[in-house]
Amino acid sequence: MSSAEMAGYDAAWVWIRRALSGIVRVLLRPRVHGLEHVPAAGAFMFVSNHESWWDIPALGQVQPRSIRYMAKSELFRIPVFGPVVRWGGGFPVRRGEPDRDALRIVHETMEGGGVVGIFIQGTRRTELEGAKAGAGRCAVVEDAPVIPVAIRGTKTWRPGRRVDITFGSPRTYERGDRRPAQAYRETADELMAEIRTMYEQSR
Repeated sequence: MSSAEMAGYDAAWVWIRRALSGIVRVLLRPRVHGLEHVPAAGAFMFVSNHESWWDIPALGQVQPRSIRYMAKSELFRIPVFGPVVRWGGGFPVRRGEPDRDALRIVHETMEGGGVVGIFIQGTRRTELEGAKAGAGRCAVVEDAPVIPVAIRGTKTWRPGRRVDITFGSPRTYERGDRRPAQAYRETADELMAEIRTMYEQSR
């Protein structure tokens, strides 16, 4: 990915933050924990649970980096919405199969010093289970810092309620002497366990 493309996404995020800042701050009133774990520069991945559509603007607003979100390919076929997602740095992934294009974008973003956001369950779920091995694959193959994120309260949000967003410490994940599939699966499960722990602690 070229530096010009990265600069374009960063510029888009300036407008996105201006448009959504008041909405997120006033309606969700997010309580943020562990923000000191988010690096001001350099490549890393956010790996998060996914309760509702609110998670995307909330995570984007409460920390300073622009994020390239991995999103299911079906979203990009929706008129108006799809182009907006792409303009803001979102990129499609075909679920249920190895998607070389999506993996290439992850790699290029990491090489360019950017940030990738991955919802570990692949879709919105209230239960903290069902981690996808693809998140583990990205963590292991890219060997870049991974920051687990626990988002609590967006699914059950009502006016007057608050949302909690917790950032864990960054760490890297290695394959070691494990088979690739085993390493990816175990890494995804380990990340899910970390997110679950942070989620419960945010009560």
